[in-house]
Amino acid sequence: MYIKEIAASLYPWDIADEGVESCVDNLIHLCDVNSVYLVGLMHKEKRPLDQLYYPHNPKRKFYIPEDSRVYYQMDEANFVKTPLKPLYSKETFLKDKDWLKELIGYARQKGLKVGVEISHTIYDADIAERKYPEILQKNVYGMPVGGDKIIDQRILCPNHEYVREYIKALFYDTVKNNDIDFIQSCLVMFYEGRALRNEHDNEIANVLGTLHGGCFCESCGVKAKQMGYDWDKIQHDMKKLHDIVTERELSDMMTLRLLEQGNLLATGLLLEHPSFYQWLEFRTRSITELFKDIYESIKKANTKVEFRYNTYIRYPELGGMNFAGIRNYVDSVRESDYSEQSGDLKRLELKRTKILKIRRAIGYDKDLIAAVGVRMNANEDIIRESLKMLAKTGIDGISLGHYDGATFGRLRAVKEGMLEGEINLQEHENKSKQ
Repeated sequence: MYIKEIAASLYPWDIADEGVESCVDNLIHLCDVNSVYLVGLMHKEKRPLDQLYYPHNPKRKFYIPEDSRVYYQMDEANFVKTPLKPLYSKETFLKDKDWLKELIGYARQKGLKVGVEISHTIYDADIAERKYPEILQKNVYGMPVGGDKIIDQRILCPNHEYVREYIKALFYDTVKNNDIDFIQSCLVMFYEGRALRNEHDNEIANVLGTLHGGCFCESCGVKAKQMGYDWDKIQHDMKKLHDIVTERELSDMMTLRLLEQGNLLATGLLLEHPSFYQWLEFRTRSITELFKDIYESIKKANTKVEFRYNTYIRYPELGGMNFAGIRNYVDSVRESDYSEQSGDLKRLELKRTKILKIRRAIGYDKDLIAAVGVRMNANEDIIRESLKMLAKTGIDGISLGHYDGATFGRLRAVKEGMLEGEINLQEHENKSKQ
């Protein structure tokens, strides 16, 4: 099987600590990458993720980034339609340097494809809550919602005008002012909530879990009414379901137990509660519109730059993502399943099913990139087995996650797994404008 790309991500602090030449040369030598990208707008999380210390960083044991900082220069003239402006690092070793241009310069010398990622969150949550609380996603009772680990507790609503214009400007400016081949994003959509307690991966538990999420803000209400939804009824009905999910009363607790332990399908639940389906559909339509706006902003800046979406949750549809709906507004999709890092071979089946789900939805004229976890509990054996499995899924490329937490042995295993799986890399045409 032939693939077009072996991609690897780098963080600004990787480049600052190890040097861009060392990082890129290691990736080329160890696993034959022909594509590198900078995580250029990064959310707040410890690096390396879920490992105590870096395996090969010569200057620090770990690093905790600031919340949602941009690590390359942007033109604020492109942000005139929103009060939200790019925020930059205040760290001495990172500030006042364009790390994207640093990577582009050396990658082009090596003939590599180059990209940049706009990560999960795009704006400092503390600043947003203090200065623009109206832009935060809210649950049906008006309380801010969010994740509990990687993603901050407060998430921006993509239906708010300030947020939508800021997102469009981020993509437009990045593509307009940088010599890149692709721009990737794992942008948080609507917060998907959290599944109800259940021993199994139960569809009722997953769907009802969205009630812990959003959004029911004023901007969502305005947009929903413009789309023809009875927003007042949706809110009224969703409060009743939210009370059940959160066990507001003892009777709600009893109803929830029956839902959890019965065999009602999600289809039956949505038939009982049409407003629930309408709310989920509204969120999906909103995200599809957002992707259309992003795609048009990118192509306005440079028609040749590829827009790649990077999944970040097991069931993206719970966050408003309909892959069949957005297929015309993406050029490729990166399925970011990192089952390898669990150390459990059985979990590779989950990766396979997620890849096939996306392929069915986006078709064959869009590239499908499979992530390979090379950190945490991953080992050389499971990486090789994963590559052999991926050889049978019809993917168009692989993308490593992530260099900062990978041992060199795991990176070598990528090349070995490709050899064993008979995965061959097509030659990449250097698109450098130099």
